[in-house]
Amino acid sequence: MYENTYCDNFSIEDVATNFSPAFHRHMVGQAKEIARKCVEPPIKKKPNEPPFKPSPSLKKSVEFLIDCVKRIPTENCQFCHKPCFPADPRQLETDENSPKHIERVYCGHLFHQECFFAFMKTPPFGNKKCSLCGMRIYHFKWSLSDRLAEDRWAHEQARERELQEVTDFFN
Repeated sequence: MYENTYCDNFSIEDVATNFSPAFHRHMVGQAKEIARKCVEPPIKKKPNEPPFKPSPSLKKSVEFLIDCVKRIPTENCQFCHKPCFPADPRQLETDENSPKHIERVYCGHLFHQECFFAFMKTPPFGNKKCSLCGMRIYHFKWSLSDRLAEDRWAHEQARERELQEVTDFFN
């Protein structure tokens, strides 16, 4: 009975939350997509798959939201291994350009923004993988090619060596 609960005019409403806008959009969007998949057939049917039967239910969407609310605030940054979310939710950084903003990569794991960029800017370049799940890291804020990232890193290293040589010369 619980699994087949259905309401004709149901929609997941946006509610006030202390999650950052990016996390709020993700959770609400995913919950809506899960609900849609319960009632609409897939666009491409897989071979040998039984015929689609709609199963209107809030259960899967609610389970997803509960999992997010329980799991996400306790996750650590994949680079520095410190908690991503502050103990006091009022201290959560909502400015998406702040170094302390929390970034969610494609696989779903979290980084502080400054840690994410530090991780992506250091060798080895090419096919950076999440330390938790091993999936390749994708994120819309990182669009540099591996070659360009490596060239920039090499240039930065050469510049630091030159500055160190000048410092050593005057000392």
